[in-house]
Amino acid sequence: MDARVFLTLIVFGLTVTPLKAESNSPPVPETEQRAREVLREWSEECLSFTGVRGEILRIDYDDVFQQQKHSVGSFGYLGPQHGFFRYNPAPNQPDPDSLKKAPDGSPYEYKEGFSEEWRWQKSWIRSIDHREKKYEEYRIIKRPQTESEPKWYDFGRYLSEMDNLAPVLPGVPDQAKFDEFISDSDLKVIREYETHITIAGKPKLRRHAVFFQEFKLHLEKRPWRLKAVQYIQQGGQTSTVYLFSNVEFNPLEWDEPDLSDYQNLSDRPVVVEWPEKAKTSSTQQEVGSQVNWAAVRAGFAILSLIF
Repeated sequence: MDARVFLTLIVFGLTVTPLKAESNSPPVPETEQRAREVLREWSEECLSFTGVRGEILRIDYDDVFQQQKHSVGSFGYLGPQHGFFRYNPAPNQPDPDSLKKAPDGSPYEYKEGFSEEWRWQKSWIRSIDHREKKYEEYRIIKRPQTESEPKWYDFGRYLSEMDNLAPVLPGVPDQAKFDEFISDSDLKVIREYETHITIAGKPKLRRHAVFFQEFKLHLEKRPWRLKAVQYIQQGGQTSTVYLFSNVEFNPLEWDEPDLSDYQNLSDRPVVVEWPEKAKTSSTQQEVGSQVNWAAVRAGFAILSLIF
């Protein structure tokens, strides 16, 4: 099956039952109990993982403007304030037949994917534009919160932690926050087969609900491994699918990019961080981060079985 068919299956799979499965076993009924059981087992299998690093295939859908974007990149996580995301546009434009279809049957407009990088390093956050060789930097300070301050309005607080933008990563590197996220979400199994399961959920925590109204987790079995996540943003008309590949658990620490010849566009504004912080892992050493394009192409095939 070629890439055109794989991408077509991705689009159809976002709204209907999978077109094929890895076994002949029928899907189980939608149950919250089964969903929580699976996520608890997965979490328990990951108790030794305190960090994670890997590659991402990202697909963004905009149902308002009927557009679709593909990006490829990498990520790393050693703690709530020690991690990064980096994206580049996918190297090849997909065939129109593989794009999501509008109600009239016409393909969505393909737009170039994202070219951006976000990095968290304990006392600062950076947004980097490598094309223009520019970046913005936000310093983080700690101070007590007063009773009159509305938590829900402080978007600086949301941006100060990688966990708030990506609450679910392969390997459950932050057990406490994952358990909190899952316990405060409505969950259900939407399909299960011999080798994999897809769980849907709706967050009840305000700091997550501000970013998305629903999520789907696709996990492989034996052992439990998170392969993909879909986040459906507020309003239900935009969504993002992330497929993880070449995942490494408890990775060595990476070097920060050299920005000595980049222009700093910020005036060092402050982002407030509340004092309750999760522990981060100890300092480790560098690992390479080149994108494996063969894995990216294989990712499209895996996605055809997911959503």
